[in-house]
Amino acid sequence: MAESVPEQRLGTPQKHLPTCDKHSELIDIFCEDCDEFICTDCAKTDHKDHNWVTIVKAASQRRRQLFRFIQNIKEEKVPEMDRKIEHTSIMMSEIEKQGESEMQKIRKHFEEIIARLKEKKTGHQKTLEDNLIERYEQVNCSKTKYEGQKKKLVEMVKLMEENNSTMSDYKLINHHREMSQHVSAMDVDTKICDFSLRYIFRKPNDDELDFLMGQMFDLKNIRATETNSFQYSDSRTTILNAFSENDTYIKYFKSDCIEHINKQGDKKHKYNVTASDICVTDTGDAYFTDYKDNTIGRLSPSGSVSTVVSTLPLSPIAICQSINGGLLVTLKDSKTNSFELKSDSKRLLRHITMTGDDIREYEFQEDGKTRLFTVPIKVKQNGNSDICVANYTSDVTGNVVILSSSGCLRSVYHGQNLNKDFCPCDVVCDSRCNILVTDLNNHRIHLLSPGGEFLKFLLTENEVDNPFKLSLFGSTLWVGNFKGTVKLFQFQY
Repeated sequence: MAESVPEQRLGTPQKHLPTCDKHSELIDIFCEDCDEFICTDCAKTDHKDHNWVTIVKAASQRRRQLFRFIQNIKEEKVPEMDRKIEHTSIMMSEIEKQGESEMQKIRKHFEEIIARLKEKKTGHQKTLEDNLIERYEQVNCSKTKYEGQKKKLVEMVKLMEENNSTMSDYKLINHHREMSQHVSAMDVDTKICDFSLRYIFRKPNDDELDFLMGQMFDLKNIRATETNSFQYSDSRTTILNAFSENDTYIKYFKSDCIEHINKQGDKKHKYNVTASDICVTDTGDAYFTDYKDNTIGRLSPSGSVSTVVSTLPLSPIAICQSINGGLLVTLKDSKTNSFELKSDSKRLLRHITMTGDDIREYEFQEDGKTRLFTVPIKVKQNGNSDICVANYTSDVTGNVVILSSSGCLRSVYHGQNLNKDFCPCDVVCDSRCNILVTDLNNHRIHLLSPGGEFLKFLLTENEVDNPFKLSLFGSTLWVGNFKGTVKLFQFQY
């Protein structure tokens, strides 16, 4: 009996060769360029200029390379996959931690709201209870008085009924007069203290609830996409303040004028104004700081320039409109070195009216001693009424100070651990009260939460180079850099 040959697990090398669907020929060639099996007719037509070999030769080549190929998988690819698996495990742990952190924020914020609501509820209840007691006592006093009046009147009536026939004329008239006076007094005093206190409420709408409770958003959806770029000058942009989706005021270093340009970089108007900073109010008027003349000026929509107020002996730096009415201006003294703080140094933020009258100043923390600022170079008021100040602490370092409108220090942002020191030159706020900050040294735009917590890098060194000035109007983000380039981005959630 002939010994049977054991069948190979993967079949013999040439067993069951398929045929070409196009030419009905056996597929016995492999095209290296297309990485596919073909027949002889395919090699002569569609693949005639390609690098192809017989399947036998292709398999032979791969057998010779197989050991090295497998070794590469074992030594490089498998360990690489192990690293990726380990990394994903770490990421899963981090995601879990981050998720719990965000959940804890929600719980904490909710508990704070509930605590404050309970305080309000307790206050309302106390007011109501105090008013109830007061009114109850008032009504009870009236009741006691009426009971006394009634008792006296009943006694008078009884006396008259029982004795009127035996009374002398004098006594009759006298008693009748007393009764009439008593009745008249009762008729006049008919007012009873009503309970007039009422609790008025209405159901909050969704926007109000979102504002109260906060919103959820995905950081991946917040992005800035470049739409245009142009070279404005060969020097750093020192003023950039957009007043429409298409227009901005701009100025470069050492220039003695402010220009109005559009998104394409076309120059529309030029104003002979020496300014350190400028802001455009809801009325269309532009207010600017003049560091050299120590004044705050006004540029009307028609182009006329006027002085609003002198800031002597201090020099004004940055300016913005306050959502509480008026203007916010940062100031410093010119007597001491910029970053050298002495006992008589003045570095502050001032809230003034549109006509220049002082409303209040922000200079120290709540202890009345610790300074808030070293050199406050930029200011913006957020939609939640917080005040955000870009503050230089040296020529190349700084922080972002966030204050409540009442002057309480909310937080101080010191940047991230990057290669170079954090140097914030400008700050703006978006419609969700997030905060955007330039980082000159590290070529980045930082995105912060309303409370000053780092969220992400909105733009990095691949998209911006030495960002110096920012302006956000609607969804258009303007970025002016240290070399005179202006870039525009579509800012999206």
